[in-house]
Formats: sequence, structure tokens, C-alpha cells
Amino acid sequence: MGNVVKFAVSISGGEFKELEALRKKKGLSRSEFIRQTVKLWKEEKEKKKLVKVYEDGYKRVPENLASIEAWEKASLSAFSSEEW
Repeated sequence: MGNVVKFAVSISGGEFKELEALRKKKGLSRSEFIRQTVKLWKEEKEKKKLVKVYEDGYKRVPENLASIEAWEKASLSAFSSEEW
């Protein structure tokens, strides 16, 4: 894990009880629970960023009916030659 840093965090009593219940249910130490939570938060943030890039791309270059129909035709012809 390399260089480990300890730090203090202030949260409400209710949030602490909720955190404790969740981490105990998972059988994790507080440190591991926080590490996993931060990792999941970072992953979710990255996913949201990628979705926004994807959506912005479609806004800049939207699909039109002709291209959708062409993809559909190509897909159907490709699948029809497959043995199922």
C-alpha cells in the first residue's frame, strides 16, 4: 500500500452509525471501508464523465434515419448468415 496517511473526518452521529452498520455488515475495517468507498466514488465519477462525452458526441453528430436504417440492414444481413 506504500505511504499510508492517517487523517480525521468529522461526520454527524447518524452518518457514523450508518457507516458503522454498513462496514460491519461487510466485515471491513473502517480504513478498508473508506478506501473501497473512495474507489467506487472515483469510478462512478469517471463513468459519468464518459457518458457525458458519449452524449455530447451524439449531440454534435446525431444519427439520422438513413444511417440507422443502413446499420439495421447491415446487422440483419450479418446475423442471417450466422448459424444459430
